[in-house]
Amino acid sequence: MNGSNLQNVAAFLKVIEAGGFTAAARELGITQSTVSRRVAELERRLGRRLLERTTRRLMLTEAGERYAETVRALVAGLAAAEADLNDDDDAAQGPLRITLPSSFGRLVVLPAIAAFCARHPLVRFDIDLSDRYADLLSEGYDLAVRLAEPHESGLEATLVGRMRVAICATPAYLAQNPVHGPDDLVAERCIVQRTYAPRTIWPVRFGGVTRRLQIRPRMILSEVEAVRAMALAGLGVAGLPDYLIDDDLRAERLRPVAHDITLPRARIYLVWPRHKAAVPRVRALRDHLTAALASGADED
Repeated sequence: MNGSNLQNVAAFLKVIEAGGFTAAARELGITQSTVSRRVAELERRLGRRLLERTTRRLMLTEAGERYAETVRALVAGLAAAEADLNDDDDAAQGPLRITLPSSFGRLVVLPAIAAFCARHPLVRFDIDLSDRYADLLSEGYDLAVRLAEPHESGLEATLVGRMRVAICATPAYLAQNPVHGPDDLVAERCIVQRTYAPRTIWPVRFGGVTRRLQIRPRMILSEVEAVRAMALAGLGVAGLPDYLIDDDLRAERLRPVAHDITLPRARIYLVWPRHKAAVPRVRALRDHLTAALASGADED
């Protein structure tokens, strides 16, 4: 593939990512007519229409969807290879694009990254704090921290730690709605995060036995800190991680529903595209976060 063909492929992918020719031209720093010409040249070379253009919307054709899926990883691999060549063999430097869960990232991971920056001043960061699961390959991420096991192809992952999750509510709520066993939770007003809303089954451990309880959310929220806020407002029962509620538990603003009713520990994973595993700055950050986030990774 020659240089002009690579430019045409990059323009095509940028149109998809940006949602249109005008936005793609702006992000690439070229004219809209140049973007249109490059996409047209790509379609002519392939002998297939990749995009359906109307006055109101832009859509991928079936051929366009297949082609985009194939070339995304190839282009990302080329970019990583170029960046790797620009790195010193032993030094971590250059840009890192990472995505972190919003609350866990802000409260736990960012302090660890600050320490990394002090040791590696030539690394530059672009950090997305979001509870959505980004597509690391198509969106150009170098590394992600996730609180659930990844299953996407083209990625590698390592379990670096676990954290406790408490089923809790305010003392006033529990005084009016006591929980004596798992069956009582089924009838409770549960507050859940949208990331996990489809998983309305809680694997609750009680008396040495794990039971899968079907819960009925009273409220679904997009951020775990909002879940905590609604639990503190006395609106129901929530499963909340220890890093977020340790102070609330000590001050008895929140209380576990029962000390013998528990949830399994949440797993903390580092995830990265397979083709970026050997890039020095990715490897350095991965090693640093593995040490910084390690806590009970081998526990059940």
